[in-house]
Amino acid sequence: MIESNTHDIFAKISSIKSAGVIERYGFNDFLEIAREVRSNVSDDVWLEVGWDILEGMGLEELYGCDYDILTALEHIPSQSDLVDIQSFLRYSLVETLLEQFDAGGTTVLLDIGKMVGTPADVLIPRIIELRKDEMENTIVPVIGKEIIIYDVFMNEIHTITEPNDAVVLDSLWFTAYGCQVLTSLGLGLRADIDALEKIRNVMEKMEVTLKVGKGKYSVGKNHSNMSEAMKTFILKRAENSTHISKYRKSKQ
Repeated sequence: MIESNTHDIFAKISSIKSAGVIERYGFNDFLEIAREVRSNVSDDVWLEVGWDILEGMGLEELYGCDYDILTALEHIPSQSDLVDIQSFLRYSLVETLLEQFDAGGTTVLLDIGKMVGTPADVLIPRIIELRKDEMENTIVPVIGKEIIIYDVFMNEIHTITEPNDAVVLDSLWFTAYGCQVLTSLGLGLRADIDALEKIRNVMEKMEVTLKVGKGKYSVGKNHSNMSEAMKTFILKRAENSTHISKYRKSKQ
């Protein structure tokens, strides 16, 4: 994509994020812009654009769903107004998410708080159940050597690992609770033992048990079912969190 086209596409992305474009130009023009944007951006970028579209339409409770919103938009009658579109998306996506959850679909970025009092609140019990299940099936591996440090009286005072960033967090990022905690702590895909304790402490306050294992585990294989677009989006978030954390440390 040449630079001028890139600017044009991002301008169109900005326009379809707001429900105002539907009220101003009509649904058909909105759909044409959405189709053009979809054909010119990667799957993970489009996934996020879809969330922004939902949010712009007042459907914040569905933000973070693992779904290509263009699929739903293509089934909306062309003469629909904003209220019709909101109603169609709200109920069709709730039904779609229920089907995804029955197949072990991800809840990683869904916000339960925003679902309360909306038609999406029927999803909440299933989301809570799935989040508990995925934590039961997730083991955070610690690789390399563990070195215990003692004081002069042979009391254990600290533990370090070799390498220092021996805690592999990929699998935890793909869980809802893990993603929340790691984002709040500014952690990336690898961490040290001290960071692991911080994660454990935060999760204990959430009444979530963190399973840790020594040695090699199947990293990233135990999470709920999610699209490749969602996996890419989560990994980019983790990598960005790593860069921010390193920048903050360099400023200290």
